[in-house]
Amino acid sequence: MARTIVIVGTLDTKGEEIGFIRDFIEQKGHKALIVDGGITGSVPFAPDISRDEVAGAAGKTLAEIVSLGNEGAAIATMADGAAKIVHTLYNARSVDAIIGVGGSMGTSLGLAAMKHLPVGFPKLMVSTIAFTPLVTVDTMAMDQMMMQSPVDLWGLNVVTRRILESAAAAIVGMAEASERIVVEKPLVAITTRGILKYVNWIKPMLEERGYEVVVIHAVGMVGGKTLETVARHKMLCSVLDLCIGEVIEELNGGALRAGSDRLEAAGQMGIPQIVAPGSMEFWHWPGSVDTAPKDRKLHIHNPLVLGVKATTEEMVQAARTVAEKLNRAKGPVTFLFPLLGFDAHDQPGGAFYDPEGRAGFLAALKAAAGPNIKLVELNLHINDKAFADEVVSEFDKVIAGSPSCQTQ
Repeated sequence: MARTIVIVGTLDTKGEEIGFIRDFIEQKGHKALIVDGGITGSVPFAPDISRDEVAGAAGKTLAEIVSLGNEGAAIATMADGAAKIVHTLYNARSVDAIIGVGGSMGTSLGLAAMKHLPVGFPKLMVSTIAFTPLVTVDTMAMDQMMMQSPVDLWGLNVVTRRILESAAAAIVGMAEASERIVVEKPLVAITTRGILKYVNWIKPMLEERGYEVVVIHAVGMVGGKTLETVARHKMLCSVLDLCIGEVIEELNGGALRAGSDRLEAAGQMGIPQIVAPGSMEFWHWPGSVDTAPKDRKLHIHNPLVLGVKATTEEMVQAARTVAEKLNRAKGPVTFLFPLLGFDAHDQPGGAFYDPEGRAGFLAALKAAAGPNIKLVELNLHINDKAFADEVVSEFDKVIAGSPSCQTQ
């Protein structure tokens, strides 16, 4: 079956490259739909959606955008228009995949068009700046695919043809294989990290009950941020947010920040939540070991991961922030508090063992938690099997009052 693949780019500067990708797609029996986000230069051929239409989708005329006199503001406006057009096409089930091509301008345009498309929809950006510090995780969709062009995209040559051919073949293959995600069983998300064990027991217990389980590696923009995105797409019937360490990362500028809205989407959507303070006693240093603070307890997890022990004051602030977020939840919230430790580091002999900090966290949580939060203290470590059993037991109670999350 023929598929429709959107190509987003600026025809005034990348016309040859866009035309090459279009021709490849059409030679494979599919339809290419070109969205032109260029602004001032001439176009080598007519796109399917013109720059005037893109500007109009952003609520402007092209002349108004040109008159801004600021290339950054201009491309941001065109990116907004392109994103709206692509979403309209997606919602109308008129497209099956999207590819972008460009330098810094085209990359900002393409990534904006792809950023809020649902998880599972094929997205590929061919860019001259793909693997540079200019492209940050927060500018991309959670499942964004990037292809780095090793040379500048300045027309076609023996190198760029091969790069663009590979990219076009990749997006064709993805489009041919792609199907929209259809949730057939009630879907439950669990957050975790490698220093936590509960998923080993919780996942099979939930699967035996007829649930499908999605495990979220809580490592920032491609971790907890994914959870927030999937929750807002109404894919989940319940969230077991047992590793919320990204909250303390956000408060301290840690490397694994997931955005200021972490721990909010499930509550806003009314999704039942069971929450625990996994990995809330430390955060990750965003730089090299040499630049880490010398007056803090540090732990090198591996050459890529450097942990910094949180102070009691930082843990107290994190607890207050957690309570503030959960107090606003529209659905049921249970907070399971393991009195004996938050992860493998927080146990006798562990790198970040801190009973005092834990006590401070609990006291602050109790003081700030509203009546909607069911707080359960467990004389367990979070890595005890008995903790996993308690999570599932509480899950059974919570979903009894949630028809959308029942398997029978």
